[in-house]
Amino acid sequence: MVNDMSNKKGLSIYFIHSRKSDYNELLYLPVLRSNILSDFNLILPASVENNNTYFKDLMDKASLIVVELTSPDIGFNMELKEAILSKKPILAIAQNSVGYEAKYQKLLKTVYGYNNEADVRSLVEKFVLANKDKVGLVDGKSSVVLGTLN
Repeated sequence: MVNDMSNKKGLSIYFIHSRKSDYNELLYLPVLRSNILSDFNLILPASVENNNTYFKDLMDKASLIVVELTSPDIGFNMELKEAILSKKPILAIAQNSVGYEAKYQKLLKTVYGYNNEADVRSLVEKFVLANKDKVGLVDGKSSVVLGTLN
């Protein structure tokens, strides 16, 4: 799998999630199955290629950030703090069946709930399409998935 965005084009989206959650099922597979998101660079930090890359280096490459709030851990909170400081557009989502800690509502203002894969895909697609013209893009339109699922 290609791990170099310099040959790819389009918006880059970084995904923050807990390593304790089932991020493959909750987040990675829904976005990888999206026809709309295939036009954008997806930075999946827990993928095989990115697992040992410092999260700040990956986040610096992103234009947008998606945060999945299920089961946060210490590493998650460090990434979220950096994302907020980056001033990049952030989409915060949480499983309706699990919910999220109240402190995240204060930090992120709006948190969208989801029930299934289709909801996740729809929320991320709408967020990306709403912001694609508001942020700096890498030249062109091709996509790259920065990572392979475990």
